[in-house]
Amino acid sequence: MVTERLAIIATKGTLDMAYPPLILASTAASLGIETAIFFTFYGLNIIHRKKMHELKIAPIGNPAMPMAFPPSMQNPVTNAISSIFPGPPQIMGVIPGMTDLMSFMMKKTI
Repeated sequence: MVTERLAIIATKGTLDMAYPPLILASTAASLGIETAIFFTFYGLNIIHRKKMHELKIAPIGNPAMPMAFPPSMQNPVTNAISSIFPGPPQIMGVIPGMTDLMSFMMKKTI
C-alpha cells in the first residue's frame, strides 16, 4: 500500500500567510496523510521563538485583504467604512504606523 504524503513550503513570514500552511498540514495529518512543512526564507519567522510573536500584516500589495474591524470596534460608522472601502486602499500602506495598526486589528479579530 502506498502512503500518501504531502510536503508544504512556507516561504512568507507575515501573519496572514502563516496560517495556510499550518491549516493545510493539520488537516492533512488529521486525514492520515504523512505531512511535512519546509520553512524557508521569511517563512522561518513563523517558527522562530522570538520573531513568531512579531508577525505583521502588510496592507500594501494585498488588495484583497478585507478591512475588518474587531468585534469591539464594530458600530454603524465602521460598518459604513467597510462597505465603502471593501479593501484597504493601497495608499494606506505608505502611512507611518499603518502596518502596525492593521496587524493589531487582525490579531484582535483572530
